[in-house]
Amino acid sequence: MQPLAIISTIVGIIALMLTIFIQTNSSIDRKIDAKLKDPEFIQKVAREAKLPFVIFDNKGAVLIDQGAMRFIEAIDVELNKDQMPYPKRIIIHPKQHLSYAPLLITLESDLANISSSRGKKYDWIYTLDYFMTNDERKTLRYRLELIL
Repeated sequence: MQPLAIISTIVGIIALMLTIFIQTNSSIDRKIDAKLKDPEFIQKVAREAKLPFVIFDNKGAVLIDQGAMRFIEAIDVELNKDQMPYPKRIIIHPKQHLSYAPLLITLESDLANISSSRGKKYDWIYTLDYFMTNDERKTLRYRLELIL
């Protein structure tokens, strides 16, 4: 075979490989763009990406559940008799073992030190020590975010 024929064959193979690579890349980009424009796919990603949480009040009533109650059996709130309506302890009863303590946040402007410890079985116990409160408040809300 002549050197010119060998070079033109190699150049042709390289051109064919580049064309296949570019077409495959373009096809993948188009598929990704189509998925990113699909509202159903975006909603699915948003549901999976955020941590499940629940908002409950000082009576233990669930106000908003964003997936956390699938993992929680019950929420017990023990009120502080000296400092009504503020709880002194909140006990979370998960249905399964949670490696990390769920994040408990007060949603009102009251300030409290919150400490967590393990309880019986899978329970997490939160002890609340309020140091700045608003006595006019009757209902207090809490957000519990699970760290899975």
